[in-house]
Amino acid sequence: QTTEDEPSEKDALQPGRNIVAAGYALYGSATLVALSTGQGVDLFMLDPALGEFVLVEKDVKIKKKGKIYSLNEGYAKYFDAATTEYVQKKKFPEVSEASPGHRQGACCH
Repeated sequence: QTTEDEPSEKDALQPGRNIVAAGYALYGSATLVALSTGQGVDLFMLDPALGEFVLVEKDVKIKKKGKIYSLNEGYAKYFDAATTEYVQKKKFPEVSEASPGHRQGACCH
């Protein structure tokens, strides 16, 4: 909070330099929490037998380049033009006929 008053929108909408911690949770066959307190990102997985989150990976980094991208496109209709173009290029890269993976016609079985 920024004051002793009741919490308000002003408390939540602050500059990024004031962030104390950030994280997100993924729910599925396992429950994973990614958490940062300003010194890198650590991953914790819920251990149902213990009822606690256990550190499973410390100081996680995103690869500079990969073969797969992942994006929640639930709000794609609100993307700006540059983001929409970038996503389209990632989803449907131009393949020249000289590329080793280029094929024409139906898929082989």
